[in-house]
Amino acid sequence: MQSHSRQQLSTAEMKSKTEIRKSVETDPVVRFGALTARCPDCHAQPLIAGKAKASCTFCQGDFPILNGVPVLIRHDNPIFPLESYVACRLQRAKPGAALSRLVPAPSVNLSIERSLLAFREELGKFGQSYVLVVGSGKQRERLESFFPKSGKIRLVCCDVDLNAVVDVLCDGHELPFDDGVFQGVIATAVLQHVLYPERVATEMFRVLSSGGVIYSEVAFMQQVCEGAYDYTRYSLSGHRVLLKKFRELSAGVVAGSGTSLVWAIENFFLSFFRTQRSRAVTKAVVRLSLFWLKYFDYLLENNSATIDAASCTYFLGIKNSAAGTSEQEIVNNYVGRKYLRHT
Repeated sequence: MQSHSRQQLSTAEMKSKTEIRKSVETDPVVRFGALTARCPDCHAQPLIAGKAKASCTFCQGDFPILNGVPVLIRHDNPIFPLESYVACRLQRAKPGAALSRLVPAPSVNLSIERSLLAFREELGKFGQSYVLVVGSGKQRERLESFFPKSGKIRLVCCDVDLNAVVDVLCDGHELPFDDGVFQGVIATAVLQHVLYPERVATEMFRVLSSGGVIYSEVAFMQQVCEGAYDYTRYSLSGHRVLLKKFRELSAGVVAGSGTSLVWAIENFFLSFFRTQRSRAVTKAVVRLSLFWLKYFDYLLENNSATIDAASCTYFLGIKNSAAGTSEQEIVNNYVGRKYLRHT
């Protein structure tokens, strides 16, 4: 495997990089609207787009393009090696996938509509806005419905999942974009599925422009849902700490204790079964029988006690030149009902 330097470029290298960039101005480059992608290995621009691969003009690294989607992942990535994308085919639907579409979802989302309305209003201070959706999965169509079709707000969707509907396949730990090029970032149910959430949070902060807005959802009282790629959980206070570089606009519950209860009961019964088919049937039976419990979340939405048992929390914030949210503010902002003070 070719070795790719990730060290900071020297002055001479920067000069060489500028000369290379000028020499390829007429070549097709990997871009998303007005945004130009950068090399995941050396962070140089541009990447020259061919039919089957994109090539870095500086370090000469090659990255596959699959069905028009560039795979911009570092060559030495240990979890998502580039060669696995070339060798892998789209996965077949899992057993029970058709059945799962016929049964009710186990959760509600109390926050996304009002939060994305506020998100959109924050974007109004910019002319053209680019919004990076990290770990977008197959959410593009749903998320686009929250934004006007005028073209002033453009989503750039990314994920590591080959089956996702994306503009670019990349790892959130190393986003292949320059600093401050996005006006918005959305990450729903993502940060619990990455190895180093703090690093991904730092990357989202880096690519966001000053005054840019972030919307994040993270699981709390929820069992494992992505197998080996499920690493951690955050309370609302933990969510705030994770994104403390941002100035908080609002934060709260996405799904409450009713949803948490459905998840707990479902996973209790799933513990008795091992095959995918039997687990799919069990999941369907539990959800058909108990889905109504999730509607207690609407009843408890304004009860601060539900924060302590939330299935999922959200954070809406902005990046500005002032400090983010201090640790003391995070402690003071707790409004649950587990009364405890150490001082």
